[in-house]
Amino acid sequence: RCILNMAHHCPWINNCVGFNNYRYFCLFMLYLALCCLFVVFVFFNGFIETISFRRKSHYTFAERQCVSLCWIIALCIFIALCLLGGFHTYLILTNQTTIEFHGGLSNKHRARRRGQLYRNPYDLGRRRNFQQVFGP
Repeated sequence: RCILNMAHHCPWINNCVGFNNYRYFCLFMLYLALCCLFVVFVFFNGFIETISFRRKSHYTFAERQCVSLCWIIALCIFIALCLLGGFHTYLILTNQTTIEFHGGLSNKHRARRRGQLYRNPYDLGRRRNFQQVFGP
């Protein structure tokens, strides 16, 4: 199936990410990262209590495990989303898809060997690239 401006197939949303839904994919990552950050902040004191004061904790063993596991998972997902979100922010600001990014790497290397500077032909400038994805 032909998808306009296809970036990649995302297993999280079980769909191809392209022109029509790239904005929603980026917003999904942002909202998920904010939710994980919320869990990390809310559970922080409980997490510190569960790992530092095991004997004096008012939590049962099962509750301590649940709090610790939730905090660690939320932190790991938040870190992964920051890395992935940072990469997609770069792609948005340079008006590239992930497929074009990987193709552009080989074009950059070829241009560098020839002593030239490679520039993405679809790059309209940061502001217009951002508006192309998220609107005015």
